Amino acid sequence: MRDEVKNDLITILKGFIIGSSMSVPGISGGTMAILLGIYDQLISSISNFFSDIKGNSIFLFKALLGTFLGIGSLAFVIQWLLLRYPIYLSFFFLGAVIGGVPALFKKTKERTLKVSSILYMIVGFLTVISISFIPTGSFSIVSGTGLVHYLMVLITGIIIAIALILPGISTSHMLLVLGMYDTLLKAITTFDVIYIGILGVSTVIGVFLITKPIEWTMNTFTKQTYFVIIGFVLGSTAEIFKDKILPAVPQDPSTFWWLSAFVFSLITFIIGYRAISSLSTFSND
Repeated sequence: MRDEVKNDLITILKGFIIGSSMSVPGISGGTMAILLGIYDQLISSISNFFSDIKGNSIFLFKALLGTFLGIGSLAFVIQWLLLRYPIYLSFFFLGAVIGGVPALFKKTKERTLKVSSILYMIVGFLTVISISFIPTGSFSIVSGTGLVHYLMVLITGIIIAIALILPGISTSHMLLVLGMYDTLLKAITTFDVIYIGILGVSTVIGVFLITKPIEWTMNTFTKQTYFVIIGFVLGSTAEIFKDKILPAVPQDPSTFWWLSAFVFSLITFIIGYRAISSLSTFSND
């Protein structure tokens, strides 16, 4: 009984961390789920939902409960910290990303890196890098009126689902690329129930559509898939550097600034690394 309660709390805590970190550029929900060791069960619970409706519903409820709690509470704190201390907090999340990689490497069951494995990582890394550098507003997916407009919203929901599920892909960046970020915010603030409802339903449909192929790939090509995922995860750090760390560096930084920034960034990096490497050892399998 005690172990069951402990596992429930760990699942909720991991969901909480996933939700709170989703507001950080470069950190997707999929990335954090991977690092926390909960990704496999999330994919399996969604992909095989109807085979065990009760069990999967309970697990997803616990994970989503923690996620919504994280979004509704700690996300605001993280946003405030990003405004006040962008470099230090960004290095904390960089440490978290790196801290989860050893656990991912263990899942490949490979003792030493092979050339082919490195190539898989490079593919994943370059995929995320290329997506993160797509200019915002590159696609006018919000164009159209009436039925055409809502059809585009349906397609957008499916794309959002892909960004939510695949690790290393920032959902907020994808919304900006699609030209949907401001539109979605407006729909929320004006309580556009039809718009939000179609987007929500299409996102759920997209999640169910993509989880089955992902689960099949992870089960059939386990080693290769995890090396690509490691590339995804490492590639997600580029957006943190590009959008948060580099813009926060003063134009004419003093020697003292460089010294203090190095020391505090190293400290937050180590804290992030240790936090995720410790938490990722708790398996939900």
